[in-house]
Amino acid sequence: MRWTKGLREEGGIRFSAQPDEVEGYGGRGVDGSAVTTAAGYLLRDEAGDAWRVIFQPYPESSSHGDRVIGDILACSESHDEVVHVRLLASGVRWADATAAFRQDAPVRYEDAARVASTVPRAAG
Repeated sequence: MRWTKGLREEGGIRFSAQPDEVEGYGGRGVDGSAVTTAAGYLLRDEAGDAWRVIFQPYPESSSHGDRVIGDILACSESHDEVVHVRLLASGVRWADATAAFRQDAPVRYEDAARVASTVPRAAG
């Protein structure tokens, strides 16, 4: 798993993990952009574990930039070989996801999960 800084249509900081490094995302890997929250890139849950909110674009999405469609994931900050993934929302637009996180400004994982659940699914 790795973090890379750089430009990407959906955002500036990219997170990627190969399928064999990911648990909880249906055998898929992660290659998405970090969503900035009021707490930065790391959110703590009630147990004190750290999570990052990632927007994972759908590879088959024909949209680009703010209109790209994908999933909102919570990815564990892991110091072992496996990233634990929780699907927070699916089939949403990047622009809608980032707007919701800017507007609501979550500071805890549970808040981020609630915000993600309010992001409308993309039509089509």
